[in-house]
Amino acid sequence: MSILRLSKATLLASVFSLPLSFAAVAADLLILSPEPVSDQDIDFVLPAVSGPNGKLELDLGMVTDPANATFRAAGSVSLPVGDMFGIQADAAIGSIGADWAVSGALHAFTRDPSSYLLGVTAGIVVAEGAWLAGIGPEAELYLDRLSLEGWAGWAALEYEDALLTDESGIFVIGDIAWYPTDDWRLSVGGASVLGRESLRLATEYQFADFGMPFSGTGELRAYDTGAFSAKIGIKGYFGAPDKSLIDRHREDDPPNRALDLFGGAGDLIFAEAEEGPLVDGEGCIIGVEEWIEGEGCMPIPD
Repeated sequence: MSILRLSKATLLASVFSLPLSFAAVAADLLILSPEPVSDQDIDFVLPAVSGPNGKLELDLGMVTDPANATFRAAGSVSLPVGDMFGIQADAAIGSIGADWAVSGALHAFTRDPSSYLLGVTAGIVVAEGAWLAGIGPEAELYLDRLSLEGWAGWAALEYEDALLTDESGIFVIGDIAWYPTDDWRLSVGGASVLGRESLRLATEYQFADFGMPFSGTGELRAYDTGAFSAKIGIKGYFGAPDKSLIDRHREDDPPNRALDLFGGAGDLIFAEAEEGPLVDGEGCIIGVEEWIEGEGCMPIPD
């Protein structure tokens, strides 16, 4: 077993199992975590979403094997549904070289911003000749300056090209995030989407002194194919009052899962059939006009 596979398995197991188990207990018993990160004394449960809010994000980068430029632009809008529930819609467009895809996701969740989030999220990525969709539970657990975040479920990938094999199966996406300060996030994460596996390092820093809430972002990802990607970008927040980055992540909008599904899938969505001779059901090359002795093949009739 490679180091990448072992690290991915350990990371995803810890990230996804902990939010589901601990958050379920918190939801049943209404156990609040210790002091919130902002160190404010609150004796009530905050709403699942502080109010209508959203974010816009843009990043540029490159990927190896083969070398290509990458581009992604995305946006999210979150709305409260009463005090206990929230919904969020994600949209994104991205490219790897000359190949483009659009993606979207929809979250429905309940959350106590001081301790947990529990919900269900569905997402889809559509490219020329292929689409990938996934649906399953999403969970987050907040432990002071540490956040455990996971999304997993069932995914299906379908190609228009008959020479490519459609797939379906389990997907898992998870992150462990730490906030050294209220406006700086560091995270390590992993993804397994229909057998395509990757590990990711990411960071986000909010610039709080410019009168407009925005942050700088960076990401490094390593795929099990040997490919690597690197991205830098910016993210702007709107709709919510001024607050720290950690509070935005826990009181406003969950991660953009349209981007996560696109990034975790790697080159699956842009797969192309390998060039080569067509073979019939008997293992004979189509178009061969003479019998190949010893192979049991006969000429294919016109």
